[in-house]
Amino acid sequence: MALPKKGLRKITIYDKVYGWSATGNDGWISLSIALLEGNGQLLTAQFDYHHKEISIHTTADGTTITDVQRQLIITPHIVKQVIEYALQQGWTPAEKKPQMNLGDMDDKIKWTHEKID
Repeated sequence: MALPKKGLRKITIYDKVYGWSATGNDGWISLSIALLEGNGQLLTAQFDYHHKEISIHTTADGTTITDVQRQLIITPHIVKQVIEYALQQGWTPAEKKPQMNLGDMDDKIKWTHEKID
């Protein structure tokens, strides 16, 4: 496994324990995932920050100010979906192979647990 131990989080999917970490970069968030046991194939994916405007107001001199306070947080819910998607795309986490990069995942997963009627 090529993931650093510091800041590593764990998630169990289909009775397999994976380690994952998310790091911010210029313009995107990088997600790295690998099985904790063995030295298998590393999985990587990227996400936009998805900043959300909280408020917009205009000052007395006419300057418009936008307060941006929320952004995407990589959660176990998101990591689970990335793992499931990667497995469907042929990721073999137990085999020693070159890294698999899924690229931009923004349009490939659901962001929340919201119930859709």
